[in-house]
Amino acid sequence: MKKKLLTLAVAAALPMATQAANAEVTIYGQIHASIDYLNADQDTITAAPAGSNSSLWDVTSRATRLGFKGSEDLGNGMKMIWKIETQMSLTDGGTFGFRNTYIGLSGDWGTFLYGRHDTPVKMSTGRLDIFGDTIADYNAGNQNGLNGGFVDVRANDAIAYVSPNFSGLTLVGAIVPDADAGEADADERGDFAGAYSIAAMYSNGGLFIGAGYENLDNLNSGADASHWRIGVGYDFGDFHIGGVYQDADGAIAGDRDPATAGNQFVDWKTYTINGSYKFGNNVVKAMWMRSDWDDDIAVYEDDGTPGADDKFDSWAIGLDHNFSKRSKVYVIYANSDMALHGSNFNRPGNTNLAREQSAFSLGMVHKF
Repeated sequence: MKKKLLTLAVAAALPMATQAANAEVTIYGQIHASIDYLNADQDTITAAPAGSNSSLWDVTSRATRLGFKGSEDLGNGMKMIWKIETQMSLTDGGTFGFRNTYIGLSGDWGTFLYGRHDTPVKMSTGRLDIFGDTIADYNAGNQNGLNGGFVDVRANDAIAYVSPNFSGLTLVGAIVPDADAGEADADERGDFAGAYSIAAMYSNGGLFIGAGYENLDNLNSGADASHWRIGVGYDFGDFHIGGVYQDADGAIAGDRDPATAGNQFVDWKTYTINGSYKFGNNVVKAMWMRSDWDDDIAVYEDDGTPGADDKFDSWAIGLDHNFSKRSKVYVIYANSDMALHGSNFNRPGNTNLAREQSAFSLGMVHKF
């Protein structure tokens, strides 16, 4: 009787084992948090909220994530692919938010997917953001509706295609239907391609080139919003050097010029250069970035008084120490005329305009 039960149990388990063998599921993630000491020209600003201070200590969760991804071989070189990736906070009550999450098909012809995903423009130069996810991320910060640095979008409802690699060249395109977006013109709501993004990336030896263009009108409540960028990086031995240039429509920056007819948005440009050097288990790196508006925007000057300027600069230096391929510790000093990435001075409800910030950041990262 026991042998019969064992035989039945094995027989029942065989189909499940076969299915598991044909479907690959990977659990992965990253734990990343930093201890930050920040200074800002805030104590002399008369408009600062009550209790504001010019310096603070903070522990910041930085793109900590947990993901599940998998594929199933469908035969003839085709696979069904999927990913569910969430971002969570280690320091603020465990808040969750979805990152790239999609389903699709992949084969010799390329990859087709839809769901929530980085736009091709964001993908095009991501590898050139050498301080990515840290306080010196080239996305910088958002202060009083003003974006500083490069505009990276992770779009809901994205429908994307990634080409095969053609001798180092990869092409990417995506559209975003606007059924769920804030299109101002009711007659245009529900368009199949309310927003779109295209990019090309080329890699050969130590050379990397990425470029892209996207139109995000329906993601900005119908306001004109488009930008393009190009980036170049080169690795030679233990050295890396890179740079990115972006030309953006003002609707993305969120600032308007009241002197223009119709209170027009102010267009702007951003460019950065960076470099790094590896020695042993360490990497020393540095970057400089400038955003330049076509007209003056309202900011606080270095002495804390309201004024106007048409540009802001940011720079950072850092050192990574890699304990292994999965674990590292780093230290960064960053300074910006505007807001730093993830700075707690930028918390909701703080309506101050941009002002100079500097920070020391000590972080640890573990990937699994």
